[in-house]
Amino acid sequence: MITVRELIEVAGMDTTDVLAGEAFLDKELHGVTSFDSPDGHLWLRPGEFVLTTGFPFVAQGRETASGLIQLIDALAERGTPGFAIKLGRYIDALPEAVIDRANERQMPVLSFPMEKGWSDVIVPVTSYINAKQRQELDRTHAIYERFHRHLTSGGSVENLAELLYHILERPISIYLRTPRKKLDVPASVTHAPPLEKLLGRTGPNASAREPLTRYRDRHLIRWLLHNGETQGAILLWEVERDLHSWEKVAIEQTAALLSLEIERHQTLAAACQRFRNDFLHLLVAGCDASRDLLYRKAEEAGWSLADHYAAAVLSDAGAPDIMHTWKERVSLLEALRSEWEHISPSVLCGLDRENRILLLFPADAGSAEPSPEAVESVKRIARRHTRPLCLGIGRLHPGLEAVPHSYREAVIACRAALNAVSNASADGQSAPLVVRWFARLGLERVLFAASPEQEARRLADECLNSLNRYDRERNGQLVRTLRAFLEADGNHAVAAEKLFVHKNTVKYRLQLIRELTGLQPECGRDQLLFRIALTVHSAG
Repeated sequence: MITVRELIEVAGMDTTDVLAGEAFLDKELHGVTSFDSPDGHLWLRPGEFVLTTGFPFVAQGRETASGLIQLIDALAERGTPGFAIKLGRYIDALPEAVIDRANERQMPVLSFPMEKGWSDVIVPVTSYINAKQRQELDRTHAIYERFHRHLTSGGSVENLAELLYHILERPISIYLRTPRKKLDVPASVTHAPPLEKLLGRTGPNASAREPLTRYRDRHLIRWLLHNGETQGAILLWEVERDLHSWEKVAIEQTAALLSLEIERHQTLAAACQRFRNDFLHLLVAGCDASRDLLYRKAEEAGWSLADHYAAAVLSDAGAPDIMHTWKERVSLLEALRSEWEHISPSVLCGLDRENRILLLFPADAGSAEPSPEAVESVKRIARRHTRPLCLGIGRLHPGLEAVPHSYREAVIACRAALNAVSNASADGQSAPLVVRWFARLGLERVLFAASPEQEARRLADECLNSLNRYDRERNGQLVRTLRAFLEADGNHAVAAEKLFVHKNTVKYRLQLIRELTGLQPECGRDQLLFRIALTVHSAG
């Protein structure tokens, strides 16, 4: 392709021959043709520059201006980049109305010299176009060769950015979400708006995105799409013109190699994640593996084990189909892993047997649950998710051997969160993330357990074991006092009468119960837990 401006030079014409549309001389054309029939425009192809004497538009007695205006409109509709007319033969000069219409339709109009024949323009322009096409083919072939050498020599992504920069001679930025890379060549373009912001953390809907788009009319972005999702981008800074075909080939070759890199990394990441999932299953299943074995397997998975973990389970409120749910959770897992990749010791994350996201937060032995910062990081990710998420958090039980207990609690808390989302949806309300802590559950702890009877027995053991031990060792009356207090509906005086002790004695014993169990006998929610525990204890 050449421009109208190049045609003027190749045809031996001058810019003084431009009669109209001088601002549009950079329009591209694919060839040159001529016609002198009233309907000749019907057989034009888009991109053909036209040569004419103007005879058909005056020979039939039509007024010159109206005939030429009709010609300009017809050519503009056919996608003609411009035309040249022989003035002095049938038309002495272009009327002002014709010049105005040509400018309005962005149609360059040239004065064709009287001494030149059609072939004096068509032949050199066609030869020039053919030469440019040969040059384009040669450059395209050379680009294919350069990328082939890059591929066969095992060139890196960094080398690829350098290669594209030297071919296009334009600043280049490449951003990949997985593997996470941000390259600027030369480095001086780092002042530009970061590609992460253009791309978005999760990426816009790829189905509605053209691979090559303009950004602020000054730059070009080639989006990297993989499995229907935007996984990165190539940005060419300061390219306001249309690209040549060989330049597009260079960009597409770069995009193809980057897509291969994304595919390779995702395949490796998927295999690594399956290994990590298996390790997490081993950790939460409560098997009799030695600590040495656990530490060795963690190291093989690329993790550094902490001494204590609090488990959390993250799930969504449902999806159209199982595969869609799985893909979304894998994508969510990748976002969480990116959020925590610099934390040491790291948060362990993977999928459990039910394809829920399993998170193990490292914590101090004195902590009861994960840090607020860890929960906040999940909330930040949840705001970018398409549907509400449910997070269930178990308590911290010291030691790796206690991780299964925390995981079981997290599953129960997650079910409670899912129930809360269902109720909120029925009321027309929703939140990006619903969080439930097992330690703060009441009756839900039993209701949402996989086996309510077993969970009730665990609850009874947790609530009463320390009290029974105290009563045995010190001949105390804590369990009896607790039962009397609950039967009295929380009335200290009535409970004291039943026990034949002073009211202050009841208060003192209740304080001991608070210290030993961590529950509040006067609190309605904890009273419910004590009632369940005493009922199970009595049923023995």
